[in-house]
Amino acid sequence: MKSWIITGGVGCGKSHVMKVLGKMTGRFSTFFSADAAVKEIIELPSVVEEIKKEFGAELAGKEPQALRDWLRENVLPAPAKRARLEGILHPPVLAALEAARKTAREEGVNLFLAEVPLHYEIGSTVSADFVIVVASSRSVQVRRMMENRGLDEPTVQKFLDAQWPIEAKVERADSVIWNDGSLASLEAQVLTLASPLLQA
Repeated sequence: MKSWIITGGVGCGKSHVMKVLGKMTGRFSTFFSADAAVKEIIELPSVVEEIKKEFGAELAGKEPQALRDWLRENVLPAPAKRARLEGILHPPVLAALEAARKTAREEGVNLFLAEVPLHYEIGSTVSADFVIVVASSRSVQVRRMMENRGLDEPTVQKFLDAQWPIEAKVERADSVIWNDGSLASLEAQVLTLASPLLQA
């Protein structure tokens, strides 16, 4: 079974690349999203309690969405606090990824695709046969995040500053998909990249 990592910056189109690859591979592939795993894990009572214990009494009584909003505003911009939050969230996310990969292997799946936005930030701890970085210029990232997620520019800049510069990820990639243009252009790049690799 092949294992591919899809990574890159926020607003670069990683999820759409996953969808295109899914159409290409159909039932012969399995997908894992680290972002989706985080959304599930951060609502687990045990994790909520650990976060509240770590960051103080002011979080008491906050519902999941209010908790996420508070973390985005107060933890994301602060590297030391962000590292403490990641220490809580990353281990169960990585465990979920490896469990999904184990299941895929047992089921005889040909391709395991994992979308891991912070692949390089966490020290490339997720093994892979191939790493694809989906990249865009910072100005395009900002515009997409504002349009698609309804965030203001200062909040978007906090998201971007919390990740490695896209140039650093591009340098380490096995392959790069540059997504400053249309969805049609993105899909054409994915097809050009993946077709020979899937046949190998």
